[in-house]
Order: sequence, then C-alpha cells, then structure tokens
Amino acid sequence: MGIPAYRPPEDPGLWDVYLEWLERALKVGQVHPTTLEYLAHPKRLVTVSLPVVMDDGKVRFFQGFRVVHDIARGPAKGGVRYHPQVTLGQTAGLAAWMTLKAAVWDLPFGGAAGGVAVDPKALSGRELERLTRRYTAELIGLIGPDVDILGPDLGTDQQVMAWIMDTYSMTVGSTVPGVVTGKPHALGGSEGRDEAAGLGVALVLKEVAERRGLPLRGARVALQGFGQVGAGFARKAEALGLRVVAVSTRRGAMYREEGLPVEELLAHYEATGELPHYDLAPEELFALPVDYLVLAAQEGALDGEGARGVRARAVLEAANFGLTLEAEAHLLGRGVVVVPDLLTGGGGLLASYLEWVQDLNMFFWTREEVESHFARKVASTVAEVLSEAEGGGLDLRMAALGLALRRLDEATRLRGVYP
Repeated sequence: MGIPAYRPPEDPGLWDVYLEWLERALKVGQVHPTTLEYLAHPKRLVTVSLPVVMDDGKVRFFQGFRVVHDIARGPAKGGVRYHPQVTLGQTAGLAAWMTLKAAVWDLPFGGAAGGVAVDPKALSGRELERLTRRYTAELIGLIGPDVDILGPDLGTDQQVMAWIMDTYSMTVGSTVPGVVTGKPHALGGSEGRDEAAGLGVALVLKEVAERRGLPLRGARVALQGFGQVGAGFARKAEALGLRVVAVSTRRGAMYREEGLPVEELLAHYEATGELPHYDLAPEELFALPVDYLVLAAQEGALDGEGARGVRARAVLEAANFGLTLEAEAHLLGRGVVVVPDLLTGGGGLLASYLEWVQDLNMFFWTREEVESHFARKVASTVAEVLSEAEGGGLDLRMAALGLALRRLDEATRLRGVYP
C-alpha cells in the first residue's frame, strides 16, 4: 500500500479494503496530496466502554465505536451496527465508504459509521434499550443533526433509532428528530423509508439495464439475502417485470426456474424466519443461469473462487463490499457487468437525506412526493456514473470512485486547512 495512512490498532478489516480501492482510484481520479491525506486519515475515532445492567442485576460491559471519516462536503452521516464482529477497523472502513458514497450521489454529507460488538438477539428488549441509551449518552456532544447523523444498519432498526433520538433529545432539552434517520414515522420518519434501500437497488438495475441494453422484463434474478434490503428489492423487481427465480439465506437457497411467488415467500419468511423449503446450498445460488445476481447479504459474500462459477450477465452489490477485490477482477475479466455498492447501495442514503431535510424543516412530504424525489435522483446519479464510465472507458466502480474523488477534492480545496 503506497498511501501513508492511518492504521487501526486492531483488526484493520474493511479499512484496508477501502485503502486498496482508494489507491486504485487514484489512477482515474487524481486528487491534491492534501485531499489524499484527509481521505487516508479519519477525522475522529471514538471507542467507548458501555456498562449495562442486565436483567439478572449483573453489570456487563460492551465495546462501542463511532468513526467520523470526512466532513468536507457536509455533516457526517452513517449507520449504527449491532453485531458480535464489529471492530474499529470495520467501522472506519464503513465510514470512509460512506464518504465516497455520499460524494457519488452528490449529497451534502461526510462519512461516518458506528456500532457495538454485541449479538442483539441475545439481549432482552430492556437490555437492548439500556445498551442503546448508554451508547448514545457516551456520544452526546459528538452527534447532532448538523454534526453527525445516525441511522440503522445491521442489527438495528426503527426502535433503536427511536431510543437514540429520545436519549439525545432528553439530554439537550428539546426534541431533535434530525439526529437520526430511519426512525418511526410517528417520530419524524419519512414515508417509504423501510423500502428505500431495496427500491434503490431495483431502480439502479432498471436504469443500468436500459442504458446498457440488458434485458429487463422477464429477466431472471438470483437474490442472495432476504433481509430488509433483499425483501424490498424483490418486491420492486417483480413490479418491474423481473423474475426472481432464487433467494438464499444463511441456511440455504430456494430455486424455481419459472419464478418464485415473491409476496407469498415474504409472508412466510416474515412469519417464520425461514424459507418454505431449501433446494440448494447457499453458495450454489451464485452459479445459477440468470441474468442478474444481486448480493444483499454481508461483506465479502462472493470471493474469487465463487466468482468463477457465476453465470449472470451482471452482478449488483446491494451490500457494502459484497464482492472481494479478487471476485470483481475475475468478473470484469470475463465481461460481466459489475454494479458497485457505491451506486447500487445508495438508496438508503438517499432516503436518509430526504428524511433529514424534512426533519430540519418540520415539513413532511407524501409518499408520492418522496418517491418522485427518489426516482429522479436515482436516474440522474446512474446517468452521471455511466457517462463517466463510457467517456473514460472505465468499469462502473472506477467511474464512481473517480467522480467521488473529484467532488471531494474540490470541496477540500475550497474549504482549505484550518487554522
């Protein structure tokens, strides 16, 4: 790695992956050395120890993190993740990726991320609330609607966001809905927020297909991951005329050549947490003869070995870092279209922006108005990235990275260095 950069004291995780992509992107998007230094060093890294009184009366300690990567283009924005494998290196990588994603989508945010190393399913509701409120309390003074805006990520949901908002509001003495996004509608959440990430993936697929001459109506889709993003995508994909022929979870994959009944499948999964039956092992989904493979699960889901079996014409990352570097290189070498998470995964960020704007103004749009704003922004962002790719002979990730770096470089240059 040639960039002199910050190194986490523990598992570098996604931070090193980010640095590798940053170095590659410098070949297509030259930036001033000062901008590069900013991008290679997070603005703020916070590690907190969280004592929580458990239901049995004992005190248990959890480790939490919050990283602000860059604020050249606006206040920091990023999710809060509850998962046993949360680390500082992973959090820093996610924060940096959010900086780039916001720049690709030309939204006035910098990048941030946070989380707690915990299995939320192992806690009771009251324990989860106490943990969330303690995590928020440790960050008072570092978060806020014009400083650092939190949102849901893996293991967190609307209720967690409500607790964060309430804790922050009670501490500062006034109700501040804009400190978080992805909260319940009754507390200032936006219409359509829950479906936004999946909707964004589907709309990006539609725009890419139309501009690249790929099939749409009747095209076959294999979907890895059936959580909130995957479910939202499946619904919208079916509405667009796509055929979802396979869906997988950690346990296995369900496959039907003529297409799956999406609504029935979703109802069963929401009721039981399982698919009706399993026809394939999870990894077998990658090699199905489909037009589109959508990765909506976890980081590094498709590695170099798995990529060798891919038969799809296009692979879409609906989860951050869904492809390893080796997998992406292999797919591109075979002529497979790779739509990166920086583009495909922007739906949640865009919805967060729309919610934040409404909260700041205390003026809320109808679902139709939100969806109209959403669709226009998706179309314009995809057009910009594809034009960048076609004009420079680049793959879509390099095009997105080049666009992001130019915008970040301009903002950093205009702001200068204080003092």
